Amino acid sequence: MSVPHEEFLKSLTAEKIQTYSDTDTILTLVGIIESQRAEIHSLKQIVQELRDELNHLKGEQGKPNIRGIKGKPIDISSEKERKPSSPSPHKGRGEKKSKIAIIRTIEVPIPKEELPDDAIFKGYDTVIVQNIRIVPDNIAYKIAIYYSPSTGKTYRARRPAGYEGEFGPELRSLILILKHVANVSESCIHSFLSNYGTLISKSSISRISRKDARLFEKDKSEIVKAGLVSTRYQHIDDTSSRVNGKQWYTHILCNPFFTAYFTKPHKDRLTILEMLCCGEKLRYRFNDIALELLKTFKVPEKVVQHIIATFDPETMDEERLDTLLESIPTKNKNPSQLLRRIKEAVAIGWYLTQESVPIIQVLMSDDAPQFRHITIEHALCWVHAGRNLKKLNPLIPIHIQELEGKLDEFWSLFRKIQEYQKNTELYDISIFEERFDQLVSEKTNYDALNDVLGKIKENKEKLLVPLYNPTIPLHNNPAELGARAQVRKRDVSLHTLTDDGTQAVDTFLTLTQTAKKLGVNIAEYIHATLTNSVLEPLSNIILKRAGI
Repeated sequence: MSVPHEEFLKSLTAEKIQTYSDTDTILTLVGIIESQRAEIHSLKQIVQELRDELNHLKGEQGKPNIRGIKGKPIDISSEKERKPSSPSPHKGRGEKKSKIAIIRTIEVPIPKEELPDDAIFKGYDTVIVQNIRIVPDNIAYKIAIYYSPSTGKTYRARRPAGYEGEFGPELRSLILILKHVANVSESCIHSFLSNYGTLISKSSISRISRKDARLFEKDKSEIVKAGLVSTRYQHIDDTSSRVNGKQWYTHILCNPFFTAYFTKPHKDRLTILEMLCCGEKLRYRFNDIALELLKTFKVPEKVVQHIIATFDPETMDEERLDTLLESIPTKNKNPSQLLRRIKEAVAIGWYLTQESVPIIQVLMSDDAPQFRHITIEHALCWVHAGRNLKKLNPLIPIHIQELEGKLDEFWSLFRKIQEYQKNTELYDISIFEERFDQLVSEKTNYDALNDVLGKIKENKEKLLVPLYNPTIPLHNNPAELGARAQVRKRDVSLHTLTDDGTQAVDTFLTLTQTAKKLGVNIAEYIHATLTNSVLEPLSNIILKRAGI
């Protein structure tokens, strides 16, 4: 071959392939080459990961990840396809100035010696300068003390609310804001405060950031309860976290009115169900829903019959369930997995029929298995489905052209469904179903593309949920944006060390992200809570915004 094989493959346009006598054979061969190329790339990545792990075990470093080497990485973002570019509205300076609260006004005169004798005063030109002062406000309280001989008691005056201990509410609020809102490390907070003359230890900063968070835990619980009833659907996602050096997971639950965080050691269905219980104990119930799920989870028929004979339909706690599980006869190679599937089935059987906590009607997620079967309906994210298409990296022009065509069809259908959701009377649902079927059913010459389209086809019912429930969005971006806040926290503080610290991070992430959605000043909210001031709870605002 006179040219390198890769250059030859890149030259195989649809027109050139037609010039060969056996077109079908050529297409088959280039398909095999394309799939082998993808497999080789995947195996190289696995080999490098294993080499890095081996080097780490030896106490050495793995291969550095240097950006910009060997070309640009594949761009799997779908921002341009989802949101066609449109000019952003210009915001005038006057609008900004109207939002600035003027604390004081200072007149700036011109010295008379700089003015000519005939100068006439024409008024003032107002210039607004934003400024902030950080000064110590240390207070020496003289506490009145009285003694009553008749009662034999000593009476001591009380300090104002929030001024218990040796640090006032403004200082504690500042620490909480820097730590949990501005995402500043505790050592940097200590340095900042020390430079302004505050004598405080690093341990005191840590204690305030953890202990004061307990004052807001009830707020978080109420936010979650209000959020669950504010819409029929909820977004859900998870991201990795570190707790005392161990791998944990932060779960994100949200909708347009709130975002809540729950850091747990696992990311299975039982963990998600515990999270949805709003602080109550997870219960278990064997009913028709649980029975159907046992079949879905492929529990052996012999085990199912034993459960039917021994499990009663009454609600059980975990202790009672574990006792019943011990009696189950099984020769399964992995009995713990089998018992977990049974536990998940009866937990979902309870969740979907109980009345103590709000039941989510539709769960919007990616296609991770732990999110399946928990709710009545499960909607899948179009962005994740489209991402699988964009991950394909074909070399041959005919495959590139086919992939680009399918991507155009995919995002065109996405935008059309969005238009339908805004005005459902203008479109017939069957049109979208036909276009979806056409998109995923037409075969291409690119086998990897056909495989991805086949998986999208399998998820048709879950991807088209927004057609029948127009209020449900087509993507799970709100949960991914919520996860990004936790990732930024992880970038600054690699991990939490205690349960208190982990709970504090979850609580304040929930408060700050929810306040942002509701347009509430989180600094004022924190200070009001520390001083027992009257302020409308975020949960009440959620219910009002949802019209409940």
